[in-house]
Amino acid sequence: MKQQIDNLIANILLDEGEVYLPEVGTLILRRRTAKLLSKKELQRPYRELQLTKEQRGESITAYISHIASVSAERASDIYAEWLAQSLRNGILTINGLCTIEGGKITTDKTFENMANPKGRGTTKINPLTNYFIYIVAGLCMGIALGIAGYVLYANGTLGNLFAKKSIAPASSAFEAVEEQPAQPAQQPAEQVADIVTEPIAEKPAIAPMQKGSSYAVWGVYNELKNAENALNWLATRIPEIESANIYEYDGRYMVALCEVASRSECGRKVSAWKAQHKSCKSVWVYTRE
Repeated sequence: MKQQIDNLIANILLDEGEVYLPEVGTLILRRRTAKLLSKKELQRPYRELQLTKEQRGESITAYISHIASVSAERASDIYAEWLAQSLRNGILTINGLCTIEGGKITTDKTFENMANPKGRGTTKINPLTNYFIYIVAGLCMGIALGIAGYVLYANGTLGNLFAKKSIAPASSAFEAVEEQPAQPAQQPAEQVADIVTEPIAEKPAIAPMQKGSSYAVWGVYNELKNAENALNWLATRIPEIESANIYEYDGRYMVALCEVASRSECGRKVSAWKAQHKSCKSVWVYTRE
């Protein structure tokens, strides 16, 4: 039971950003924006785990009551049992998440990697190099446009474009457009051993992640084959999730159940899937900065 509650708290933080623990306080996964440390160094954005005595967000007992389908009184008893097991000598240990002692939080490495896949490092800034790159890029673009213009003029294409007096009907412009097939559905890193390995009918496209979009992450893989197997597992086991896809993730491959513009909407989708499918319990929300 303790491990289940530990996992539940971690998932709620990744999905909702905060959860209230009675007699402990509210755990908050706060988002820190990028910060200019100097003219040559930039702190990348990251998420940081914090604790406040204020009651914020939903109580963990409400989540327990909903997920376990038990009364509020029983949920409170379950939480009390968990707290008794987790609190030893003034130190609260939430496996895979953090330890809390005297109000000070020490974040577990596993959760830190999930909250900040890129880490909390800094980025070097070199203004002179950046300006040089911009100038070279501008020159290259100008040269390319000049060559293209000369070629068009030499072939008579440019003159033909200006000589045209009629425009083809709008309907004809769409005749050559073929309807793109829907992407097959996808699955997490921790379940690779259970993945069904039947071949996929069509090899899925690897989509780039969009800035500001949120993703319901099923798993992140080093090998494309494992991501394809995860996608195949989802297609055969949970076919109703039709929006799953493989995304490029900093040199690795991320399988996500959906891509939405709103983080809160993505969180609601994840909560619904977790309630319907046991295999979705480890799905978490990632927002592309």
